[in-house]
Amino acid sequence: MPKIIELRPNKELVNVKFEKYQFSPEVVPITEEINLSKNVIHLEPSVGQDSLLEARLFAFHNHLFQSPYDDSCWFFDNDENLWCLQSTQTLHHVHSLPKPNPKSYNSTIAFASPSVSVLSNGGNALQVLVKNQDHQNVISIEEINSGILMAARHVLEDDSLVIVLVSIVEENSKKRSKLIVLHYSMKNCESTSDLAIEFSRRQELMVNGAVDYVQVESSGGFLDVLSGDMAKFTHDSVKPIAGDTSTDKTDVKIPKYYWSQDEDSLTVWLKIPERLGDAVVDVRVTATSLAVALGDSILMQGNTPFRIDDGTATWSRDQDIFRLEVMKQEIGQMWNELIKGDAGGELLPNEKLAAEIHSRLSHLCTDQPEDAPAQPAIGFNAEQLEECDLEGDQSYLQRIDLQEHLTTHLALLGNNNRLLFTQAHRLCIRQDHDGCVWRLVEDPTDWTVQHESSLPGFGYVEASKSNKKFCVCPRNGHYVAIIEHNRHSFIYAKPGLDARVSKQQIVDLGSESLPIMGAIATDDYLVLLTQNKLYRLKVN
Repeated sequence: MPKIIELRPNKELVNVKFEKYQFSPEVVPITEEINLSKNVIHLEPSVGQDSLLEARLFAFHNHLFQSPYDDSCWFFDNDENLWCLQSTQTLHHVHSLPKPNPKSYNSTIAFASPSVSVLSNGGNALQVLVKNQDHQNVISIEEINSGILMAARHVLEDDSLVIVLVSIVEENSKKRSKLIVLHYSMKNCESTSDLAIEFSRRQELMVNGAVDYVQVESSGGFLDVLSGDMAKFTHDSVKPIAGDTSTDKTDVKIPKYYWSQDEDSLTVWLKIPERLGDAVVDVRVTATSLAVALGDSILMQGNTPFRIDDGTATWSRDQDIFRLEVMKQEIGQMWNELIKGDAGGELLPNEKLAAEIHSRLSHLCTDQPEDAPAQPAIGFNAEQLEECDLEGDQSYLQRIDLQEHLTTHLALLGNNNRLLFTQAHRLCIRQDHDGCVWRLVEDPTDWTVQHESSLPGFGYVEASKSNKKFCVCPRNGHYVAIIEHNRHSFIYAKPGLDARVSKQQIVDLGSESLPIMGAIATDDYLVLLTQNKLYRLKVN
C-alpha cells in the first residue's frame, strides 16, 4: 500500500496580500538574434497518429532542451544535426544523428549526467554521448522502440545507465502511453577507445492517459512519474510481473460518487445499487470524516482533508439517488478532494463559483500602468477560465520502485490542480489561484514533496492564456514566462511575500517572426527558438 503524500501548501509561503501583476513598459532587450543555417526539425503527426494523446504530444513538444547541469540549450536541425548554445560560447555543432526511416516522433535529448547524454532521432535507435575531457565518444543502441526521451540517469556508483522513453500505443482500439525503462551497464567509462554499453534490463509500464513528467532518482532504482492515471507494470525482462496486468477492466471508470462545492458547503451524490434498494441508510459525520453505509455495504468512507461542521449535516433520498450536504468549517477553503486518497469520486463544476472567482481575480493580469484607467486584462477569456479552472482531469504523482514493481508513495492532484511547469526535481502546480512550486526530496526511507515557494495569482493568470504553448521558469525562480504559439511572450516577476504588486513584461518578436517552437529560462536569459532563428533575451 503506497504512502499517501498530501500536497498541502505552507501558509507561511502564501502571499495573501498580493493584488495583481502590473504591466511594465520596460523593454526586454534581445541580446542575441542568431540566424540558423538550417531550419529546426519539426515532425507533424502522421496518418494513424490521430488520438488526443498524440495531438498533445506533438503540439506542445518543446524543441529546445536545457541541460540541468549548466545554462546550455540544445536543438536539432532538419539534417538531424545537434546544436548547442552556451552562455560563454557561440552556437556550435555538437553531433549528427543518422536519419531514421521511418521517423515516428520528434528528436529528443536527455541529460544523464554532466558527461553523459542520450539522443533519440525519433526512430528505433538511440545514441549515447560520453565526454572525456576534450574527447567525445558515441555509442549506438539499436532495435529499441521509437519514442520521446523523458529522462535518463547515469549512476556513478555502479556505472549503470537508466533511460526512460514514452510512446503512444494502441491496445483494444484504445490509445495509451507506454513508459519504456531501459537499463544498461557502462564499461570503461574513463577510456577514450574501449567504452562499451551492455544491456541488462527492460521494463514497461502502461498509463491510460498522458505522461507529463518523469525523473529517475539518483540511485537509479526509483522513478518519479506525474501522469493522468496510475502507471502499471506490464513487462520486466528480469522479474515476472505479479498478478493480472490486463488493462481491459480499467478502460471505463465509473465514479463511486459525485460531489460539488461552493465557498461554504459540500454536496455529495451517491447512486444506491438496485440490490440494496430497501436497505437502511446509515450516515456518520464527524468533524474530520464522512461515512455512508447501506445495510452491510459501505458506499463511501474516509477522512476529509479539512474540517467540516458535523452538526449541520443534512441528507435526503430520491428513489436510487442519495444526497448528502455538509458545511465547511473554514469558509472559502477550496477542497481538492472529498476523501483523502480516494480517487473514486468525481468533482462536478460549479458555474456560480466560477463566476465568483472571475469577479474577484480578473484584475490579476492587467496590461495598463498603475495610474492608467482600468481596462480588460490582456488575453483574458472567461470561457477558457471555466474550462481550465473547473474541468481538468485528475493526475497522479507516483514514486515507483523499479525492483519491486511497487508504488511506494502517491500524491493525488485534484481536478483543479493543473501542472503549470516542470524543472529538475521540481513541479509547479496550481493551488486555488496561486502556483505552488514543490520540490521532490529524495530520501531512501522518507521520500516526500516539499512546498518550496509560491507564485501568487499565477495559476489564474496561466488559465487565462488561451494561446499558451510553453510555461518556463529558471532555477532561481525569480520569474516565470508564458510563451504563446506565435510572436508574444509574457514575463512575470516573482513578488515578495508581502508585495501587493509585481511586474509583467511583454516580449514581441515582430510580425515577421515564425511560430515559436521552443523555450527555456535561465537565471539571466529567456531563450526562444523559432524555425529559423534563436533569440536570447536579457531578463532583469
